[in-house]
Amino acid sequence: MDLSVLRKIPLFAEFSDEQIAEVERLVQVRRVPKHQIIVYEGDPGDSFYALLKGSVAISRMTGEGKETILSILKEGDFFGEMALLDSSQRSASVKTLTDVEVGIITRSDFHNLLAQNPSIGLALVATLATRLREANEQIAASAYQDIRARLASLLLKLAAQFGEEVPEGTRITQRLTNQEMASMVGTTRETVNRTLNKFWDEQLIDMRTAHIVVKDGEGLRKLIE
Repeated sequence: MDLSVLRKIPLFAEFSDEQIAEVERLVQVRRVPKHQIIVYEGDPGDSFYALLKGSVAISRMTGEGKETILSILKEGDFFGEMALLDSSQRSASVKTLTDVEVGIITRSDFHNLLAQNPSIGLALVATLATRLREANEQIAASAYQDIRARLASLLLKLAAQFGEEVPEGTRITQRLTNQEMASMVGTTRETVNRTLNKFWDEQLIDMRTAHIVVKDGEGLRKLIE
């Protein structure tokens, strides 16, 4: 494994070369094809996962049996830490959106890393706080914003997370289906399709290719305000 890949994981960013090499010895690399489940909600939490390549969706099932996508993670992110910390079952499922490589560290090895490297604990707290804040914002948005505002917010978030600058604006490199976007903003696929087409008509976005381009980020922000 390229040690520089591990350095993209926030928990290990400040590690020395010797410490990174030690982590590498603990990591088991697993390759998972697109559209596969890596862990299921309710599974025992016996491993920590570092995303070395690709992107995944974190989702939960509602009481009505509908899937809600909580977040999208990319290379350098991690998941599975909560179940290791409190010995609980997995609180969400993780599905690959692309071909993925994950680095897996077992519970006992992860606990040893925590004990020997307090900086991991601090980085965990910071990341968990960020995720909690984003979850609260998502809940608030679902309660008080209309679908145009929620979808505009999602597009801006994806542009910030997966965007690359092109002459027309910011191209979102991560492709999501309309159903996946609907699962993230709490509506139907048909509503997302109509709203995206309306955004296109208003020249807020461009959908002439497989990847959405955000043309007018300020216009999308005004919908949220």
